[in-house]
Amino acid sequence: MTNGHSLNIQMAMKARPPLDEIDVELFSMVLCFSRAIEFLHPKISEHHLRVAYVASCLAEELDLGQEEIQDALIAGALHDVVAVSSAMHFDLFDDALTRSHSSGRWFPENLHQHGWEGYLLLRDFAPFAKAALAIRFHHVNWDFGHGSEFDGQPVPLISHILRLADRISVMPENEHNVLAQASGIRLAIAAETGRCFMPMVVAAFDGISEKESFWLDLTSPHKEEIVRCRFGNSKLSLGLDGLYQLARVFGKMIDYRSPFTATHSSGVAATSEELAARLGMSPNETTLIGVAGNLHDIGKLAVSTEILNKPGPLTPAEMFIIRQHPYYTHRILSMVPGLETVNTWAALHHERLDGKGYPFRSRELTLGSRIVAVADVFTAITENRPYRSGMARAQCLAVLDELVTDGAINGDVVAALRGDFEQIHHIRCQSQQAHVHTCSVSVSASPGA
Repeated sequence: MTNGHSLNIQMAMKARPPLDEIDVELFSMVLCFSRAIEFLHPKISEHHLRVAYVASCLAEELDLGQEEIQDALIAGALHDVVAVSSAMHFDLFDDALTRSHSSGRWFPENLHQHGWEGYLLLRDFAPFAKAALAIRFHHVNWDFGHGSEFDGQPVPLISHILRLADRISVMPENEHNVLAQASGIRLAIAAETGRCFMPMVVAAFDGISEKESFWLDLTSPHKEEIVRCRFGNSKLSLGLDGLYQLARVFGKMIDYRSPFTATHSSGVAATSEELAARLGMSPNETTLIGVAGNLHDIGKLAVSTEILNKPGPLTPAEMFIIRQHPYYTHRILSMVPGLETVNTWAALHHERLDGKGYPFRSRELTLGSRIVAVADVFTAITENRPYRSGMARAQCLAVLDELVTDGAINGDVVAALRGDFEQIHHIRCQSQQAHVHTCSVSVSASPGA
């Protein structure tokens, strides 16, 4: 079934140039996601980039190797991803930005939980393994040497670097000149040496914090470029398989925010891959469209959990906010050289063939964009959510056919879905069930379990 606005799929494929092997720098992806998660919390302004900067400086001052410096940067850039992704951790993050836990007089019961959950989300992606371990223990105090272990596990040096970097990053007050505050911050950190902070790491801080440039870089609005220029020497690149694995990790982080869409990205990715293969895309393109499926909703990091988790109809004002998320997907992914094709396929998933979609009102939709758009609708209406069950075959196809008739989505893509509905539906379910299993561990398990 094809509507009048739909281009012939074979013509669209011939018009598209062949896809070269993907080569994306891991460093760029980390900075991209670190910048993206700043949408999650109103008080987070550059917190992750600040911690990444300080942690990298400390690791460099401690004369660690380039690989360990990169691990410190990755850990700093992603250390609180769970705390700011989940509504149940918001109070903890609010407190972390306004109060010092260094005195030891006040510790929330769940202080270490978000580190544990972050570790579980990141540990299976090999380039993040050491950073994930550091994140697990990043709120462990040195405690005069007792903090060398926690729950019977050795605490890595990078965890103690993160512990100090996390505190330093929130101490400068934006309304006052940072250089006027430097000596007071140094004294406050020195007072907690041994109890909270590892003396060796504090000594490294004493060395770097003598420089006015350290404080000016810390509070600079151009911090991303500073970090990139100073610590971006690693040229570790992600081939297509590595990019796909990283996209799955980021997709879990995106979906982690809401029980209503807890596995949505993995479902869209799996469905997109199956449709792409059936519509004649090459193996590389099929894998790449899975990357786009996992990242298509990264712009929802700019949408509050109150809106994402609202079971009832959205108000007009809330709909305006929801309709912004594909724009932010585009802006976030545009920061990474090499992701141009992924960006096009991911960011246009709410466009329509008749030009009435959002937010770009584009009619120029490539085959990849059309596939992700259909996969997004199919996944949304067939997956089970806490407030309703997914649609069965007949009802699902009726909805998709109506959208084809209305000029919204491509009829040839829907025809491919109809032709192998049960198999695609099964693969989508399997992918989401696997995602549920990995995420449920982080919800049910606890540190030391």
